[in-house]
Amino acid sequence: MKRYTKRIRTLDLIATLIDLVFVIFVIYGLSYFFSILATPTRDSEAGITEEINTVYQILGSDVTSRGLNTLISLSIGVLIIFVPITFQNIKRLRNKEIIEMDEWTYRTQLLYAFMSPLLAFNVFSFVIRLINGYEIKEIVQGSGFRQSMIDYKNWIVDLFKGEVFKRMKQRRLARKEIINKQQDLERITRNDMIMKVVRMVATYTFITLFALFIFIPFYWMIITALKTHTELTTSLTPRFFVPISEMQWVNFKVAIVEFNFWRYMVNTLVVGILSMFGTVFTTILAAFAFSRLEFKGRDFIFSVLLMTMMIPGELYTITNYVTINKLGWIDTRNALIFPFMTSVFYIFFLRQTFKQIPDTLYRAAQVDGCSDFKYLSRVMIPIGKPTITTITILSAIGAWDAYIWPQLVTRTESKFLISVALRSTNFNDNVEGQVRPLYHLQLAATAIVTIPLLIVFFALKKYIMAGVGRSGTKG
Repeated sequence: MKRYTKRIRTLDLIATLIDLVFVIFVIYGLSYFFSILATPTRDSEAGITEEINTVYQILGSDVTSRGLNTLISLSIGVLIIFVPITFQNIKRLRNKEIIEMDEWTYRTQLLYAFMSPLLAFNVFSFVIRLINGYEIKEIVQGSGFRQSMIDYKNWIVDLFKGEVFKRMKQRRLARKEIINKQQDLERITRNDMIMKVVRMVATYTFITLFALFIFIPFYWMIITALKTHTELTTSLTPRFFVPISEMQWVNFKVAIVEFNFWRYMVNTLVVGILSMFGTVFTTILAAFAFSRLEFKGRDFIFSVLLMTMMIPGELYTITNYVTINKLGWIDTRNALIFPFMTSVFYIFFLRQTFKQIPDTLYRAAQVDGCSDFKYLSRVMIPIGKPTITTITILSAIGAWDAYIWPQLVTRTESKFLISVALRSTNFNDNVEGQVRPLYHLQLAATAIVTIPLLIVFFALKKYIMAGVGRSGTKG
């Protein structure tokens, strides 16, 4: 394999910076589009009304509501595609290891080049990545842009002359001849091949159905959040697809404004961060004690803790509520933080990682006069870092998703977590004494709550898998 040259790395860096600037520009444009969106109004008699055929002024031009919805839809589509690609390229360029080039390297660069103008109208990145791709191709295969153009020209000429079809026919005849020569071998292995294909088809069919089973509710949530209130209340046949010009992105703006999204977000972040640090702290200390320290009743106490995992969590809700009530913590953040600052499962999970660290390291550290706390911080925590990272991420996600306990111990709306606030009365429409749920706004708020979890999962997926798939070192 060939290594990245300084010129190729420079061109790649410039193209990546252009992509980053373009992503920032699209984010700015998207925020501007949302800021000028006209929100619907509520009337005590007619209920919620929706803005239809509103004309906006963008860069001196008149843009209708359908046009603005199209611009927002395209901007979000561009961000979904280019944000992961841009950050992946930045991460690759920041890697100090030597990058080697092969056939897939220049093909990836050419793919990025043609995606830039087709999906995002990013002409500058297209030109630089095109040059970079053909320079990589010249180093890897010895044929650059000029030779590639000559090859394309010859291919087109041969196509009109019929030479391409002749070569295709010759290849078919050659393959047929090879097949005839290997006919006996195919008869022997045909049954194995059929069984292999059947197993593969069955496996991928099951995986596809399982993926659809998970994806369809999420898709239905998004598509419902992009519909109008009128369509949801009057349409007898729900649509499974909404054109980009009819996507009601204003529902997300209304959900943020009426939902007091940022207040509930701050409450959830404060509770989540504090409970996460408390969980990690207690888990590390407990796992170290149960895996390395010798004291009477250690295994019995750990067995009792494991037995508590067999008791349904709902039973703890009553006792925890009584305890919190006697402490006077009802409707305070203490009630949301302290009951979840420990987890038996996380202790068991991290203990198994610590148990696989060789005892010889601990004995050697004791001989050198190393204290238990120093050994924990210098040896065990760095080795168990993947598992600790997984516990940190899962603990934060659990705090974000909590619903039953926060709803039980909070009374004041200003102290609601984001999951509890989704069930608030802001998403109901009171018309002449009749309360009607506004599903499009409620599902828009739900999507806003769900998207950060998806971003965290895909951004930290490798750390979660590393913590689950690897348990310390092999002793």
